[in-house]
Amino acid sequence: MSTIDWVIIAFYAIIVIAIGIFSGNKQNKTKDQQKDTEESYIKGLGLPWWAIGFSIIATSFSAASLLGGPGEGYTHGFLYLQLQFGDLIGYGLVIVLFLPFFIALNLTTAYQYLEDRFDAKTRSLGALCFLLFVIARLGGLLYAASLVVSTVTEMPLNLAILIVGIVSIVYTVAGGMTAVVWTDVLQFAMIFVGLAVGIGTAVSGVPGGWGELWQVAAEGGKLEVVNLSWEPESIRSLPTALFAYGILAFAVAGTNQQSVQRYVSCKNESNRSDIKLARKAILLGWFSGFLGVAATLLLGVLLFSFYSLNSGLPDNIKPDEILSYFIVNQVPPGASGLLVAAIFAAAMSSIDSALHSLATCITVDFYERYFQRKFNQSQSPKSQQKLEAESVKFAQILIVVWGIFAIFSAFYVASIGESLLPFLIKYSAMFLGPLLGIFLMGVLFPRINATGAFYGTIVAVAILAIGTEFGWFTFPGIWRSAIAAPLTVILGLVISQLGQKPTEQSLQGLTLWHQKEL
Repeated sequence: MSTIDWVIIAFYAIIVIAIGIFSGNKQNKTKDQQKDTEESYIKGLGLPWWAIGFSIIATSFSAASLLGGPGEGYTHGFLYLQLQFGDLIGYGLVIVLFLPFFIALNLTTAYQYLEDRFDAKTRSLGALCFLLFVIARLGGLLYAASLVVSTVTEMPLNLAILIVGIVSIVYTVAGGMTAVVWTDVLQFAMIFVGLAVGIGTAVSGVPGGWGELWQVAAEGGKLEVVNLSWEPESIRSLPTALFAYGILAFAVAGTNQQSVQRYVSCKNESNRSDIKLARKAILLGWFSGFLGVAATLLLGVLLFSFYSLNSGLPDNIKPDEILSYFIVNQVPPGASGLLVAAIFAAAMSSIDSALHSLATCITVDFYERYFQRKFNQSQSPKSQQKLEAESVKFAQILIVVWGIFAIFSAFYVASIGESLLPFLIKYSAMFLGPLLGIFLMGVLFPRINATGAFYGTIVAVAILAIGTEFGWFTFPGIWRSAIAAPLTVILGLVISQLGQKPTEQSLQGLTLWHQKEL
């Protein structure tokens, strides 16, 4: 790493923090104008739909994505791109089944719907499933990102964890949802700049340029995009990508507060959540994600050709380490800084969203619901504004607390190596399927009552946890959500038969069959 590389990285970090401070100052101005301070910090005000669209995909595009994509392209070509069609199915199901309710009810968190449809304990259960999912991933996300930054910059790993963690905490606390969205836009743009630098370096590194690299890739069988064979254990099989990954994508996009928070931030001139703008944001998020994944795979394919024509890679190198090796050994000064900044950006775009959504969920679904007295019409605007300010302050404290937790969690993962990561992936996925099941029970099955939804979900999680622990389940991990969601629904239906049927009045505007026009 040269001096110019460090200058680029430092300059980028300063810009990100400045966006957070600017967003915070803008929110303070909004507060002075007597607008809703809580909505400004937690939901975000005045955010264009296209910025939210880029933020949707930037949230899921982590440092692991930026490193794993080229490694995947190097090893298997473009087959991983099939998963984007599964993503499209997932987003499409969200638009058709869940989005109308999120928008019509003008929610702050997805789990408020569960209280309207069922009861408070089901809402809390859904929120808890989400919290456990994010908490299980948080330390792993920070560790994976910091490991890459440490490898490329030769910075001590613990120092890299501190820097990435602290920068993410600072601008998330300072600017709230507005800062998260705008920095996500910048960071997603930075990812493409880094990929362009990598692709340009590979193309200019061989005499024949692009044509020769593409020919070598074709001869190496790296240009195949679709694999129609039935391979349930393989993510590079189209049926698995469409069905197993499609349901997983549906669970992530439809029940994850990180995503729902963005849908309801799409506002019209009346400052109401707008379903048309939300649809456009979702589809833009999918399309930009498709381009992002395609670009990372393309870089990997070109690196395969590059090293086939040159000296080759070390025998013991792992796929996820190929991009780091390329940066260290092939990318010139200045360009290296851009690529490292892109990795830094990918890391923070996932961590900031996780921190903010955790804080929002705990604030709205637990603190305001159980500990802070409810807003009502008898309260004066001044008293109401004070309660809003208390909620914002509480959310800011939570961001700091969970950020510190993430740092220490990443330290722990670093102390024992990567062996914890498969554990985190296995058990964090366990909560997504049942969480999807709760929402499907609410939207699609009017006969399911609150008792069935609550206890059906608990039994499903217990079955999955015990079965996973004792090895009762042999199905591939990517199918876990596709199996867990219907299991939860079936259990909810069975248990609901023992109780009363929900009244028609209680279902109005809350199921697909009792939907109100937007």
